[in-house]
Amino acid sequence: MAMTVDQWFAETNNPMAGVMQAVRAIILEDEDITETVKYRAPAFEYDGIMCYFNWSAKKRASLIFPSGRSIPGEFEHFEDGSNLQRMMYFDSLDDVAAKADALREVVGAYVFQHS
Repeated sequence: MAMTVDQWFAETNNPMAGVMQAVRAIILEDEDITETVKYRAPAFEYDGIMCYFNWSAKKRASLIFPSGRSIPGEFEHFEDGSNLQRMMYFDSLDDVAAKADALREVVGAYVFQHS
């Protein structure tokens, strides 16, 4: 049986788990987005994988959008990754709060693009 995201959080020793939970809550505000454990960490899906956490990041929560370059628009805090990827980084709960609207914009643009 596959691990659920709640199980992943219950079993993780990642020091950024609280920050990741706060990011997770913002992403799941969109009721059409589902979550799973992929690539050894929580991942979020809408018409395929939208984004996932880098499970090995310990100093900040790293959210990877594997097809981020194809999401239309310019988004604050949306950084270049490798190839087609774009990234968002969150250093603390205060940082999540400061970037919450930017994250909502990225998620909204992704969902709109795939609707």
